[in-house]
Amino acid sequence: MAEYGESVETTASPDRVWKVWSDTSTWGEWNPNVQTMEMQGPFQSGTTAVMNTRAGQHHQMRLLDVQPGKGFALETSVIPGTTFRFNCRIEPNGSGSRVGQWVEVKGPLGFLGFMFGPNVSKEFGTLLRNLAKKAESGPPS
Repeated sequence: MAEYGESVETTASPDRVWKVWSDTSTWGEWNPNVQTMEMQGPFQSGTTAVMNTRAGQHHQMRLLDVQPGKGFALETSVIPGTTFRFNCRIEPNGSGSRVGQWVEVKGPLGFLGFMFGPNVSKEFGTLLRNLAKKAESGPPS
């Protein structure tokens, strides 16, 4: 299954990136599409949330595969017959990190991912650069 997305380099440590990324109360500060992320529990696999976008949309989300300091996935169903899975990864890179986000489209209409994936992922570079900048400006981990 194809993934669409990208990654950026940061001088922030993987732990520092994780502290920012796993604190959903700050997502509206650095993610250009998110106004708020309302978690229904702790940042762990199985927790559900509602992502409120700046465009006024509300998406039910579920956290999956949470691995502190390494990454997580968010899954939602926005378009009938599809499931969007956002794979978020942090890897050590020298004295900093490589931070990436990709989307894969699954479900009965998942084969249309080539139509949705590039459009959904077009803002990933901006949000990742903003995430990196916030992680770099925080206290050292």
